[in-house]
Amino acid sequence: MRPVDHESLVIILSLGGSPLERTALGALSDVVVSWVRVEREGETACLAARVMHGDPPDAFRDRVRRWGAARGWAITVASGGRRG
Repeated sequence: MRPVDHESLVIILSLGGSPLERTALGALSDVVVSWVRVEREGETACLAARVMHGDPPDAFRDRVRRWGAARGWAITVASGGRRG
């Protein structure tokens, strides 16, 4: 794993796409999840997580959005900047 130099808040919305579980972000390489919360109502789910990653913020945002789109999820990423 590369160093985790950046931190971001990731919000994932699922309106019936692939199942959205607390462990979903574990499928992403080079990402460390510091906290995660999932809320559900029927087939709709929302995941919020604080993550650390080595990618520059724009590259991470693009990578996570492509990953989520392949699963039918909408994703928002708020970058918190460099750690340290």
